[in-house]
Amino acid sequence: MVAVNMKCRHCQQSMGVIEDEDRVYDLIGQQPFALDIVQLNDEGEVSVQLICEHCEEILAQNPNLFENDTFIH
Repeated sequence: MVAVNMKCRHCQQSMGVIEDEDRVYDLIGQQPFALDIVQLNDEGEVSVQLICEHCEEILAQNPNLFENDTFIH
């Protein structure tokens, strides 16, 4: 079983690890955006790109930032 790392797509902060890769795909596999948030690196590690609470708060205050893939450079 492969662990799935969850991190913020904007600030790259770690948001935890889910040990059951199959469960992650069960949860997000039905969503139309699933392929956009799941990444596989060269070492075969799976990560899920989410939005942390801090970045979500910034986006709520600045909705125009949703147009960008990331707003922290």
